[in-house]
Formats: sequence, structure tokens, C-alpha cells
Amino acid sequence: MGWKKGYTSKYLRGHNASVDSVYLNPERQAEFIKKRLDGYTSGKYAVWNDGLTKETDTRVAAMSDKISESLQKGYESGTIVDWHQKFPEKTLVAAAKSSETKIKRFASGELKSWNEGLTKETNSSVASAAKKISERFNQREAGKRLSVESLAIRLDGFKDKFVMVSDPSEYRRRRIDRLEFKCVACGKHQMKSIAMLQDSPICFFCCPKESKGQLEVFDFVKTLVADAVSSDRTVISPKELDIWIPSKKLGIEYNGLYWHSTAVLKDTKYHQKKQDDCSAAGINLLSVYEDEWRDKRLIVEGMIRHRLGMSVKTWDARKLDVVSLSLTESRDFFNANHLEGHVSSSVVFGLRDKASGQVVAAMSLRRPFHKKYRGQLEVGRCCTLVGHSVRGWLGRLTSEARKHARSLGVTSLMTYVDSRVGPGSGYAAAGWSVVNRGKSPRFWWTDFENRFNRFKYRADKSKGLTQEQVAAAAGVVTIHGCPNATFSLPV
Repeated sequence: MGWKKGYTSKYLRGHNASVDSVYLNPERQAEFIKKRLDGYTSGKYAVWNDGLTKETDTRVAAMSDKISESLQKGYESGTIVDWHQKFPEKTLVAAAKSSETKIKRFASGELKSWNEGLTKETNSSVASAAKKISERFNQREAGKRLSVESLAIRLDGFKDKFVMVSDPSEYRRRRIDRLEFKCVACGKHQMKSIAMLQDSPICFFCCPKESKGQLEVFDFVKTLVADAVSSDRTVISPKELDIWIPSKKLGIEYNGLYWHSTAVLKDTKYHQKKQDDCSAAGINLLSVYEDEWRDKRLIVEGMIRHRLGMSVKTWDARKLDVVSLSLTESRDFFNANHLEGHVSSSVVFGLRDKASGQVVAAMSLRRPFHKKYRGQLEVGRCCTLVGHSVRGWLGRLTSEARKHARSLGVTSLMTYVDSRVGPGSGYAAAGWSVVNRGKSPRFWWTDFENRFNRFKYRADKSKGLTQEQVAAAAGVVTIHGCPNATFSLPV
């Protein structure tokens, strides 16, 4: 207090709150927090800069500039170090907690995306964002493009293996555009992108080896079963099974987007024929596309585990609650657990564990697109939690779907099953019947990096362009799979 008064008490007045007051009492703290929140909610309290921005208020603008300047100086001088860099282990924990909290808040409906249901055609903000994203993507792709000089330097590193036949001016995009190369060893010509040349600098005529992705799938399978065989030509000779597990009578086909597209495979029924050969030999064949293994690896691993009878956990559908899922919850579930992700539906039923609150299986229903199925309800998506097995789940959800259909006056249910992932035995066990096995294989468009829905590229009558011309201009070709089987069930 001063030289004459000295220390007049234990603490300077007003500075003892954090030590000798009710503020340390958790119950009182909770009371204060609630009062404060109620005050702000009712409008009794308000912060001075509520609703103000640096564009509309000079004080906020000055404060923003000052804070920005101080932070910049601190980071540049090293006096301020981002805690994410200083404590990387804490960053992982914080990120996990933040992600978990957001998932729960979105699932409960507390949080919603600002642009939910909006499109660039109906909302100016979405249109502006779409334009910016497109511009940045083009800039980024342009930045990835090598100059003619850089391309020459890059190719020089492979001169002992390949000689480029194409004119260097034909090079545009590192991953998409194919250029012609000649193998130095055998003299055979082949089409490769610059990315393929870097990632797989081998001649497939001299060294017909498995792709990196196929080897990754094989390595994963080997961690689960000991008798897995790679590139077997004995069980459906002369055709090859990429991965063969004799003890489980299971085959796995890895479909590279380039080597399994019509740029290489001219027989559009190639995969269908291999599926038929395996069925005739009593083999369960699972076909996986390159982009699925790359982008949805956990789902693919879960499917493999299930077929090997090695699920992480097994549930009993009778002990689970049947619930209706919100849009957010169903979208998150199908995007995380179904190969083809979420699709718009009118209602989604799920099986939820009472103790943990976790959804372990779900089925979505919608109106069919095809006119011949009008008056029915279609199962749009149906799956279990990745890596988990649920006994009787499809039967229980089917029962709930039938009740819902009857309440709408619908006479039957229908769905499609992609035969490349299975024959639909689960539906058959739940009482469904096959009404059409399908003859034409499914197909997608591919730029050899990703697959796109078959409706993405269509004929443009306004410009007089055929579907093939539209696809060629976009740099895509078709890649085929197996036919869909159609199942039906009276309600």
C-alpha cells in the first residue's frame, strides 16, 4: 500500500477473489455461469461489439489491426509459438475431441451446415464459393503442370527404361493424359501418364507384376489368413484370381482404373464372366476398384473381414433398438460405412445399441426412379457398421420397412444388389426373392484417377454432340462391372 502503510492485510483489496472467495466453489461457479448465460440469452447483458465488424466499426477495425500486428511480430520473432507445433501430441488429442464433439452436435441437429439444401443455382453464396473453388482448382492443376524443360529433365531419369515417343507438346496433365513410351528392353510401345511413369517405372510386357494397390490388399489379407495366394491361375484357369484364399473359398479381384477400363479391356462383360466362372467353381468373388481401396480403405477392409468371418465385433439384432435416423445421422453413417455413400431417401431406419447409443446397421427407403417400379418402395442403401457383424439385422430392418410401406399403402419393396460384391444371400435369408438377375453390366466413367456416375456425361443435343463425343472431350472412358440383381418382397 506504500512505504508508510506497508502491508495492511493479507491481500490487496479486490485481488483475493481467486484464493479466498466463493469463486473456488464448483457449485457457485456453475451458478455464475448459468446466470451469465441466461443474461446474454435474455438480452440483459450484451458485449459492446455485438454485431459489429471491422468493416462497419472503426474501433473493431483498429483492434483487429493491432492484434494482427502483435501476433505477426510474435510469430516472426519466436516469442509466440503455436501450441499445435509445440505440443504435437496434444494436437492429436484435441483434434479427436473436437471431431467427436462436432459429430455429436451435427447428429443431434444442434449444428447444421449453412449451405444444407442450397445449390449454386438457388443461392448466390454457394455460386460464389463454387466459382472460387473452380478457379483455385484450375490454378493448382496449372501449378502441377511441368514445363517442357522440366518434363525433359524428369524423363531423363527414366531414359534407361523408357523413351518417349509422343511429342512433348502433347503433355498437359500429370495424372490424366497418356503419352506413348517405348520400352528400351523389349521395344514395345505402351501408354503411360507421367504419374504412372514415376509410380510404376516398369514395362508391363517385360515385368507383368501386380500393381501397388493389389499388393497392399494382399498384404492386408495375409495379416488375417495364412493361406492367401497372390495371382493364382489354377482355380479358374486360364483366368487369374488376383488374391485367392483356399480355406475360405474366397477370391478378391483388384480393378485398376486404367487396366480395367475400356481403354485396355474391350470386352465390357469381362468382370461379369469372371464372376460367373467363380460362381460355377463355388468361389465367392469380391471385386474392389482402385479408387475404393484408396479412398474407402476401411470399408473395404471391413468387407474382407466379414467374408473371412473375422469381424471386429458381433451383435444380436434382437437386443438392439429400432430407430428412425435423422438426415445428418444417416448421411454420416452411410458415408462412413457404405461403398457408394449416402443417397437421398424419404426415411432411414437403424439399429442402435442401448448402452453406447451407437448405430450398428441402417436401411434407407426411397421412391424408385424407374417407372416400372412406381408404386413400390426402394431400399436405397443398406449396410452394417464397418468391420462389425450383426446377426439378423437385415431381417429386423426388413420387418420395419414392411410396416412403413403398409402405412403408406405401398404393396411391395424392391432393391438392387451389385453382384460384384455378393449374390444377395442376406436378402434371400430375410425373405426377399430375385425377380431379375440382370444381363447388362453396370458401368461408370473414369479419368483413370476416379470413377464418375454414368449419368455425368450425356449427349448434348443443343450442341449436336453424342455421348461419346462429350466423354472424349472430358477425357473419360467407361469402366464396367457386373450386372445388378433385382430383389422384391411383398409387404
